[in-house]
Amino acid sequence: MRVECFTDAESLVPYRSVWNALAGDVPFRRYDWLMPWWHAYGEANELYVLGVFVEEKLIGLAPWFREVGTASGRTLRFLGDGDACTDYLDVLAAPDDMKRVAPLLVDWLQEALTTSLAWETMEWDNLEANTPVASEVANRLGHCQAIINKRPALSCWRLELPETWYDFEMTQSKSHRKQIRRLINRVLDTERCQLHVCDDPTKIDAALEILIDLHTRRRRMLDQNGCFASDRFASFLREAGHEMMADGHCEVLWLELDNKPIAAEIHFPSDTTVYAYQAGIDPDRMDEEPGSLMQIAMIRRAIEQGKQAVDFLRGDEPYKAHWRAEPRKCETIRIVPNTTFGLIRHGIWTTKTQVKNWFKASLGNI
Repeated sequence: MRVECFTDAESLVPYRSVWNALAGDVPFRRYDWLMPWWHAYGEANELYVLGVFVEEKLIGLAPWFREVGTASGRTLRFLGDGDACTDYLDVLAAPDDMKRVAPLLVDWLQEALTTSLAWETMEWDNLEANTPVASEVANRLGHCQAIINKRPALSCWRLELPETWYDFEMTQSKSHRKQIRRLINRVLDTERCQLHVCDDPTKIDAALEILIDLHTRRRRMLDQNGCFASDRFASFLREAGHEMMADGHCEVLWLELDNKPIAAEIHFPSDTTVYAYQAGIDPDRMDEEPGSLMQIAMIRRAIEQGKQAVDFLRGDEPYKAHWRAEPRKCETIRIVPNTTFGLIRHGIWTTKTQVKNWFKASLGNI
């Protein structure tokens, strides 16, 4: 068994199908999501993907990159970090190979500390708590005297689905159930309203334009830029959408009322779960309740497809609890090796964090 570090994106292309298979039921772990992210955001960073092999067979993968900063030093992060807000990341391994992959990665990472592939910090943002392989890697590094810091991150919210729409309605409060039925009878199931689904990669660009327009207009109304103000993000999502849709892991939905789009969402479905990634609504038609109409339409469709859950991903927006979604605890993990440079960087980070927390507390007391 061996570990190989991939620092060139082209060298990973032959492993695309194996990578996607190791991703399991989580679309955001796939090559088709993470490598488009690298194409858009990787320019100032260094690819640092670790593959675990048994002879020539890839059995595990750590999809990381190395960020080099003057103050922070060399930091290992997951691909998909930052603006993309990629949830449910982990070190990849088939269930039967998880116990073999983690110790091999830790041994390699310890040896790398004295080479050109050295690292001084790992910063893993917003992982689900107790993520199987990444947590095991962190624990084993802790046994090697690394400093492990875990702090709470934004929860992801998942709505478990029953087998029928009627059963779903009965999980809602009486007042919400009444609102749902009113919107279905008066709007959603009338000729005025039509749900469109784009799952053809040759048509995704036109569908994304609808989403981008609604999202951007809504954000401007709230005096916010919105994620599509970033050309990098827009470029990344277009490429990822194309690649994921070609394999059946992306769809763009939009709802038309009186022949005009009022709401749109982009989803990344797995066999069991619909991951609702980004959305937009028409700010000029808020009295028509476009957000609620879209939620009803997409949840009802997911139930009809036999999905087990809708995942609203990270963020504590009130509508998620309103629809009876449940929070899934997430955390950010920081790992610092027991090396001189690592400990110096950690001291700087600790001081900055303490000053920041003190400043926030001081503002709260004003």
